[in-house]
Amino acid sequence: MTAAAYRNTLLSLLCLTAGIVDVIGYLSLGHVFTANMTGNIVLLGLAIGKSLQVTVFNSLTALIGFICGVIISTLMVGKAENTLWPSAVTKALALEAFILFVFACLSFYSSFVPVYILIILLSISMGIQTIAAKKLGIAGISSTVLTGTLASLLEDLSGRLFFKKQKKTFLRDAVLRALAIILYCVGAIIVALAEPDFYYIIIWVPIVLIFGIMMTAKLKLSGEK
Repeated sequence: MTAAAYRNTLLSLLCLTAGIVDVIGYLSLGHVFTANMTGNIVLLGLAIGKSLQVTVFNSLTALIGFICGVIISTLMVGKAENTLWPSAVTKALALEAFILFVFACLSFYSSFVPVYILIILLSISMGIQTIAAKKLGIAGISSTVLTGTLASLLEDLSGRLFFKKQKKTFLRDAVLRALAIILYCVGAIIVALAEPDFYYIIIWVPIVLIFGIMMTAKLKLSGEK
């Protein structure tokens, strides 16, 4: 594999991670999205309209956590060097992994830990990952915002179908966008199947994935331009 192929694969795995984390939050933290802020804002609006105070606070907590994560990640990677995989991205992912580790540990004591703390931990981690992945600048893919990715994929496929000049252009970006969507969905499926009986195992999977991504980036992409 080329360095670019490694980078693209690692970004795809970040999408898988986001799918897992988002559904963990949705199923175990009061039906709130911690990665998909579009859905979370919709839930917030519905909760306000229906006067569902608990749901309002859950969704608002997730939104605030995500904003904090975005700010933190922007400060970390905003002025990073323009390499294939900036070292600042790895540092941001390390912070994300640490926050997910804290979440996993606290989950064993969820009866005593306020749900808002668990929500904010997950949403901060996803805010960090969103900006870190965006810094890679691959095909306009965000590891957590799939609406734009889906729109870009459909725009690309429609152009190839209806405009002859685009038929011979390279398909890499379209494949990566489709893969991002598929892996996000796969992450959701994994959690949906495992959560009832293996919740305390599945919450460690994103941490393992991010650690593997960091190690691979360090070994295969360090210093690549």
